[in-house]
Amino acid sequence: MNERFMSGLYKTLLILSDYLPEIVVGGGWATFLYGRYLFKNRQREPVFTRDIDFMVKSKIPIIGKNTVDQLLVEAGLRAKFKSRGNPPVIHYEGTIEGSDVEIEFLTDQTGSKPDAVLEVQEGLHAEALRYVSLLVENILVLTLDDTNLIDALAPLTVKVPTPAAYIFQKGLIFKRRWDHQKRAKDLYYIFDILAGSREIRYDLIWEFSEFRIKHAKWYQTFMADLGELFEGPESEGVLLVTEQRPVNAYVELDNLQFQQYAFGIVEEFIKGISPQ
Repeated sequence: MNERFMSGLYKTLLILSDYLPEIVVGGGWATFLYGRYLFKNRQREPVFTRDIDFMVKSKIPIIGKNTVDQLLVEAGLRAKFKSRGNPPVIHYEGTIEGSDVEIEFLTDQTGSKPDAVLEVQEGLHAEALRYVSLLVENILVLTLDDTNLIDALAPLTVKVPTPAAYIFQKGLIFKRRWDHQKRAKDLYYIFDILAGSREIRYDLIWEFSEFRIKHAKWYQTFMADLGELFEGPESEGVLLVTEQRPVNAYVELDNLQFQQYAFGIVEEFIKGISPQ
């Protein structure tokens, strides 16, 4: 595992420790945290990225003396403008004690308005995207107990989306992606969670039965889009998952065997959540 990437996440969480109750860790780092702290598999090879996505509600209270923006800037990060809108999309970029990080805040888009940027706290801009509510409203609390890696005196507790909510949201957004690699990563994350979460399979099925009732239209879209891409071992979805497989992941399988395996994992899941 690449400890330089891991270190960037951990150090960022330490800086924002007062605000962790208000933040949900998303993106690729959520899948890393599932593997390490939920599935207890520390040999698992994730898809690493230096980008850190934090999901937040539309308003974050100020906790203590500093805002989130002040904490990140004082830690040495630069607030970089990523759009020309008002307010603009802002990412925080730089190094924290030698670890490269890029941080983005996301919140839920409500109504029929196009994607926008909201000031969720003084100086803190979050890009509003559709379906983020799924990640903020369905959460799981994990304890980061390897304090030697975190360089903390006590374990940290962090919020992540439930694996079911994460899969649901990824399955709803991948078709909206213009970037081929991001589409492929979305599908790999779905596969990777399903492959690593055999022990929580029934929890996933139960939570999806709740989504089917609460978000009926989204559920229909999710099932149609995922089913279309995973029609067989050589279908587009399987090829995209295979494309993203880390070099040291599933090394006992060649590409054809991995395609069969990836298809089987997703097919089993789709059958498990299909209405009887």
